[in-house]
Amino acid sequence: MTASTLANRHFLITRPENQAERLATLLEDAGATALLAPMITIADTSLPAELEAVLSKLGSYDIAVFISPTALDKVAVKVKQWPENLPAAVIGSGSRERAEQMGVKHIISPPLRFDSEGLLAEAELQEISGKRIVLFRGNGGREILADTLAARGAQVDIVESYRRLPPTMELAQLEKMLAGPCDGVIVTSSECVHNLFALAGGSLSARLCSMLFFASHPRIADAARQHGVSRVLLTAAGDAGIVATLTECFAGAPLPAPVAETAIIPAPQPLQATEHPHVGEEAAIPPQEVLQSPVAAQPAPPLSDTLDTPPQHPRRRVPRYLLWTVGATAVAVGLSTLIMQRRMDDMRQEFQRSIAQAKVDTQALASNAQREENLAVQQRIDLIERHNDEIRAQQANLQSLYGTLSGDRETGLLADAELTLALSAQHLQLTGNISAALAALYRLDERLAGYDKATLAALRRALARDIDALKRQPYVDLVGLSARLDSLSGGVEKLPLRVDAKSADSDEAALDAAASRADESWLRRISHDLGTALGAFVEVRRMDKPDPILLAPEQSLYLREHIKLRLLNARLALLQRDENTYRQDLIAAESELRRYFDIKSKPVAATLLAIKDLLAGRPALELPSLADSIAAARDARRAAEKGGQQ
Repeated sequence: MTASTLANRHFLITRPENQAERLATLLEDAGATALLAPMITIADTSLPAELEAVLSKLGSYDIAVFISPTALDKVAVKVKQWPENLPAAVIGSGSRERAEQMGVKHIISPPLRFDSEGLLAEAELQEISGKRIVLFRGNGGREILADTLAARGAQVDIVESYRRLPPTMELAQLEKMLAGPCDGVIVTSSECVHNLFALAGGSLSARLCSMLFFASHPRIADAARQHGVSRVLLTAAGDAGIVATLTECFAGAPLPAPVAETAIIPAPQPLQATEHPHVGEEAAIPPQEVLQSPVAAQPAPPLSDTLDTPPQHPRRRVPRYLLWTVGATAVAVGLSTLIMQRRMDDMRQEFQRSIAQAKVDTQALASNAQREENLAVQQRIDLIERHNDEIRAQQANLQSLYGTLSGDRETGLLADAELTLALSAQHLQLTGNISAALAALYRLDERLAGYDKATLAALRRALARDIDALKRQPYVDLVGLSARLDSLSGGVEKLPLRVDAKSADSDEAALDAAASRADESWLRRISHDLGTALGAFVEVRRMDKPDPILLAPEQSLYLREHIKLRLLNARLALLQRDENTYRQDLIAAESELRRYFDIKSKPVAATLLAIKDLLAGRPALELPSLADSIAAARDARRAAEKGGQQ
């Protein structure tokens, strides 16, 4: 039935190219010819970075809303796997099919009214206070969806996923397309209607106004009527619904007649035999009465009479009054039938005139009511459009102000990050405190993560590399080493000198010698004492090496202070990460301890062992410079300042 109804029909499709393919296929399957004249050109978004940033955190939203199938197509190209717990709100069966192909588990879609108002009536979009909603749409369009969601308390992020541009078709191409047969124009958006008449201009507008338009929404039909189109037919939703409407329109099925027309004029009834009691009265005599009539009761004539004369049959004559009655009745019935037929014809004509007049009056009333309603609706639309223009202007001002504040905030953050990294690098090189540098880098990374912008990705990667490099550095207890050097410096005052130890040994040796000579004779003791006294006048020493024993008390004080200074210099070199100076001072202190102090005493031996342990460690390891992070922060700050100036 479909092929025979739409065969050899031609329909102009004004949809964009990415949406017209399926409808054109259905029309061609039905035997029709699709004339593709896209009145909207679909292009990529002018804000790809913003779209990428939103898609990277798509799972953080509570609901995703798609204005059109094109928005779904653009997002589907970039999203490989849809978040499992994220519902999607769409309009129309085509958008629902695309959402199912993307893998959306929970789809919110109006079952009857396929527009923004129908979607806003869904139960899932009523209690949305505090929820985060992302709205994917093209450039421009109505703001009723975003404004209503925001008015209900939701945080709405509007993302431009594509752009609608004027058609690329030229007027000559459209004229050539409409030069042949065209049975109707299919329009699915008001913008397509406006672009079509803008392209047609004055040369084709008259032909377009005389054609039959098929609109998928009353708002689109009103847009066509505003351009002067007199015949507009609303279609069912979806591509299949459009084809079904075309099939029904061109099938030629008559409209059902009103109920009043079938009950006004009764059908004429046939005449009954009881209305004329004289007709057929003779035929109604019963058979038994005929047998009992006087003629039948007469005796039979003699046989001779019968043979001589022919039989005589009685003749029955119809009364004249009966014939006149039947004729008059027939004439009366004919005249009555003729008069009744004429009256019925008059009544039928009068009824048809009444119906026609009623239809004219109804159409006039409907036209006036429609005109008044259209005028009121147009006034409301104009009022709403003016209000929307004001809101859009305020929103543009707010967006501009927010962009300015956001740019200043980003520049300040990057400047702070650059200063923090420079101070951390200097502190790390001067003190070698890896823990403090790690803490500063961790705090800076947390601040950058809270800002969450794609322009900070390079800086965060550089921070991650420097954090890993610092975490791989071995731990050096600079505080503990410094404390040990302080302890050694304080203990130098109590260390015994070698001269003190020799004096004590000499006294002990004298006492031992005196005890051993107690048994000798007085002559040997006198000779020994005399020899000792004479030997004290002569002393043999090496002049190239001063004897540490011959130290005056003030020289011992200077010696101890000198060793303290050596240990303190080693401590300063440790804090400055100067390993050469650190080792030289410790070696010098160790040499002086071994030369002037009693290495046999336990305090001196413990001090020498501690210095040996300090020399075994490596306090001055090479640390990262954080140069990569500083350079990344500087580049990001310059880019932000340049973008703010533009």
